[in-house]
Amino acid sequence: MKVLVTGAAGQVGCRLVRQILDQNWEARGTVLPDDPAIERLDGIDVELLAGDLQDDEFVQKAVDGVDAVAHTANLVGPHFDNNIQTNRVVTRVCAQNADRLERYVYVSSSGVFPNDSHNLACAYHPVDELHPKRAPGEYNLSKLIGEFMAEDAGRSTGLRWSIVRPSHALSGDSVLSNLSVGRAVGLLKNGQRHPLSEIHTPVDTEPWRELEEKAESMSQPCAATDLDGRPWMYQPNDARDVALAIVCAVRSEAAVHESFNLGAPAPFSFVEAAEIMREWTGQEPAEARLPVRWVYDHCINKAKSLIGFQPRGSLRAMIQSSLLVRKGEIEGYTWDGVDEAG
Repeated sequence: MKVLVTGAAGQVGCRLVRQILDQNWEARGTVLPDDPAIERLDGIDVELLAGDLQDDEFVQKAVDGVDAVAHTANLVGPHFDNNIQTNRVVTRVCAQNADRLERYVYVSSSGVFPNDSHNLACAYHPVDELHPKRAPGEYNLSKLIGEFMAEDAGRSTGLRWSIVRPSHALSGDSVLSNLSVGRAVGLLKNGQRHPLSEIHTPVDTEPWRELEEKAESMSQPCAATDLDGRPWMYQPNDARDVALAIVCAVRSEAAVHESFNLGAPAPFSFVEAAEIMREWTGQEPAEARLPVRWVYDHCINKAKSLIGFQPRGSLRAMIQSSLLVRKGEIEGYTWDGVDEAG
């Protein structure tokens, strides 16, 4: 099996290349010319092609001779035109080779629903594959249109597509800042700007003000609960586990013409995370009783049952990995050195 990874130097792509090689498959990757993240692939046995994924000829060259394509490349943020054109070209070339490709795996986003309850209230929790799709903003819209492109190619050419939808993909030490006072404050301020969110409060209130004033720093762990004591909940997705799900989608026949939500094994409690940080670093958390409860979750049961997705990025594993990355003891491309990984 030879797998093409678009965006091979990206957060997910560089980890996916390593997991492809762990399967004893061959890896080919596309990167940007003078890609600023190319060092992530140093010493890795991967064939690299530098070029523009909006160029049909370049994409055809990249797809020639591979058995599967994992399309991870995208620009995060307001890059709608770029992402749409990239998705169009990659999907079109894969469709032209549908008779020989075993799989086209398109990496979408949980933002197509969205499960960002600080922007728009979810129809229900946890967010599963049947949740209504109401993609807000250019990035999420480009992801949703990319899904439609894959599905249309499947109907018209028989392309064997699969869609994976990571929740908030994290790597390095980024989980620490996403469980901090600064993150809680930012979410509360965001909720105030979005009246249809789940954490919007009356316009003349500033629910973050007391937390800001009493916290030692914005990087301090935050034991956030609502006024009834229910903890804030967060279910991100370790980039290593996103890569794992793509491998599962490539090798499983059950993945054909199916979409899968991804995330950590279970949502993270801000209170539990703060206690782990206290245990491992001695840093005292900021206690925060807030008038709203933030919940960001993603049901992953379909991926677990249908394609054998078993994510390793539990709360303790991701915190331990982040602390080791911050100390410079591991790079975080694999789970090597992380005792807590499942």
